[in-house]
Amino acid sequence: MCGIFGFVAPQPLPASLVIDALRTLEYRGYDSWGIAFLDGDLARERIAVLKRAGRIPASTPNLPATVIALGHTRWATHGGVTDENAHPHLDCTGTLAIVHNGIIENYLPLRRALERSGHRFRSSTDSEIFAHLLEDTIASIEEHHPSASDDIPTLVEAVRHAFNQVRGLNALIALHRPTRQLVAVKSTSPLVLGHGPAGTFVASDAVALVGYTDRIHYLQDDEIALLDHQGLQLFDRCTGQRRSARWEPLTLRPADTSLGGYPHYLIKEIHEQPRVLARIARERLDGARQLADLIRHSYGTFLVGCGTAGYAALCGSYLFSRIARRHVNAVIASEFKYQEHFLTDRSLVIALTQSGETIDVIEAVHAAKRRGATVAALVNVTGSTVARLADFTIPLSAGPEQSVLSTKAYTAKLAILLLTAHILNGSEHVGLDTLWRAIEGMEMALAPATLDRIRAVADRLVDAQHCYVIGRGLSYPTALEAALKIKEVTYIHAEGFAGGELKHGVIALIEDGSPCLVFSPLDETRADILSGAMEVRSRGGWVIGISPEPDEAFHVHIPVADVGDASPLVSIVPAQLLAYELAVRRGLDPDKPRNLAKSVTVK
Repeated sequence: MCGIFGFVAPQPLPASLVIDALRTLEYRGYDSWGIAFLDGDLARERIAVLKRAGRIPASTPNLPATVIALGHTRWATHGGVTDENAHPHLDCTGTLAIVHNGIIENYLPLRRALERSGHRFRSSTDSEIFAHLLEDTIASIEEHHPSASDDIPTLVEAVRHAFNQVRGLNALIALHRPTRQLVAVKSTSPLVLGHGPAGTFVASDAVALVGYTDRIHYLQDDEIALLDHQGLQLFDRCTGQRRSARWEPLTLRPADTSLGGYPHYLIKEIHEQPRVLARIARERLDGARQLADLIRHSYGTFLVGCGTAGYAALCGSYLFSRIARRHVNAVIASEFKYQEHFLTDRSLVIALTQSGETIDVIEAVHAAKRRGATVAALVNVTGSTVARLADFTIPLSAGPEQSVLSTKAYTAKLAILLLTAHILNGSEHVGLDTLWRAIEGMEMALAPATLDRIRAVADRLVDAQHCYVIGRGLSYPTALEAALKIKEVTYIHAEGFAGGELKHGVIALIEDGSPCLVFSPLDETRADILSGAMEVRSRGGWVIGISPEPDEAFHVHIPVADVGDASPLVSIVPAQLLAYELAVRRGLDPDKPRNLAKSVTVK
């Protein structure tokens, strides 16, 4: 989940551009940051390293221009959050620097062997072993094959051999001072390459390449990339043979990754949701038709996702049952491999993911493909691992999500599932009309009058320790997602429940003043959920109703539009806004919650 970035340029570039790129990638981890670059003239050239624990500060030291550099922003797995454990890591000779995303599962035996041969370690990370392993491999090649073929540069050959010794899902970039080259290699964890007039670049995410290139190549697991002042060379990781890049346009623009006048990315992305859904209504109908056809001809359909995407999957199972009279299973991606045994070559697995790099979703996709199932994907990053693995993909087209919390990708998934369910039912026109009504309802939920009520609720809840959220039917997944948003960004203990479960134990948690959000659309669940809300109120709970109409069970009513089966799209918006307002009042960073990162690429 770490962010990595590097460049090689024909003419010196400011080393500080690496730090700017790392700020763009900081959503992937913000425990520490660091940069390595060539400094000094040719006679006294060295790898200079600047690295610190904590987030990237607003101002950093002035750095010289350089022709080669790499950097890293860390989400800690092995080793504490310290300056020593921050990346980049150097080898013993100071001629190599590496940055790493992933986990080297066999790092302990490798480290012990390297220590026995005299290597000195400066950190307690698993990552540092690759610098020393690469140092040994280069020395061995130069000793035993001093006249190695120019067809396979020594650095590429060394990375091939060293990378084959590590286990796990990893992405690595190595900087080699003597040759002024970068080498990039990966297994599942993402790396994107770009080339432009200023130089050749590599990053964990294409958003970090915006402004430097207008074309990109997604590095494959069986490739190694060599970056030097002349550009990019690709090699087959197994054979060493040269390969050609498959360039595609980088469609992102600087405006896509800027705050656009908002104080935080989270509130910007919440407000972007109506525009995202309008794009889906205009551009994704054919994709929904094709997905509906895949479901229609499958024998067993499964929606899989993690976290927020998992709740979108659960909501999808209700939509397909309710609208299309179709049984579609929702499974948490991390649990899917324990339930893969019923898959056949007639099964359909639909993967839901924002980044397309979530390791649990990738493993679920691999499990499905091993058993011959068809894989479809609703994914926001078109060149991602899941997008490449899937047999059929519908791009969410939500634009970059730079807040760790997912908002617009969540509602984009729901919009596509809603349309697909209606197409299966033969009511495509109804689905489109419902989606457009939901877009209008979202805009109402984002209006100042609604926001004023939400801010008043946030003022009351700012010091709360617990919060409960209930819903039934289509609103049950919404309750789970609302609770997740609150706990992710405010650190208030929030729990979502099916409203009917209150009397089966949950109501024991309610005491005087306990806040409880209640989702109450105007559907068949209303009478039952209001009954539960009144039970909470009668036991001293403070009830906030998110509903098209008020009710005596509510202490506070937050009005939302009545949009029928699209209610999950509209009802979640006040919960997203409440989470944001609470985080701001509690002095927390809404974009970077503690312990979390956006793209969960490790197990």
